Amino acid sequence: MEAIKDSKEIPDNFTIIPDASLGGLPLVELIRGFDKAIIVDAVETRKAPPGSVKILNLSQYENSLHLSDFHNMDFFTALEFARQYYADVPNDITVIGIEIENKFEFSDELSENLAQKFPEIVRKVIEYINISSKEIVANV
Repeated sequence: MEAIKDSKEIPDNFTIIPDASLGGLPLVELIRGFDKAIIVDAVETRKAPPGSVKILNLSQYENSLHLSDFHNMDFFTALEFARQYYADVPNDITVIGIEIENKFEFSDELSENLAQKFPEIVRKVIEYINISSKEIVANV
């Protein structure tokens, strides 16, 4: 999300990697070396209206199409694998799930529902990043 990366409200101690579009091992490689990772991903639970924002830790998060790579292992398998071999994989990983209407419908454009809620979604993601930034500073 370029809107998050371009925000003046993001703390300096955060690295934003917009639109990584990765799953499996490539995503794990991308987050290695960080103390904490926050992954923004589309989810389809059908338990909330499209555009709803949910903060999930990995134990609450179901495997998604977006964190998978059909030519590779899924993110959760890759994460388990990496933790056995690397010491620099973050233990603190949070997923910010954005409820979508249909996970099998792909487009470069947001659905009308999500487009209307986009400013609110960005605001909630930025708020969570700012809260997390304070937690990181407090834990140092």
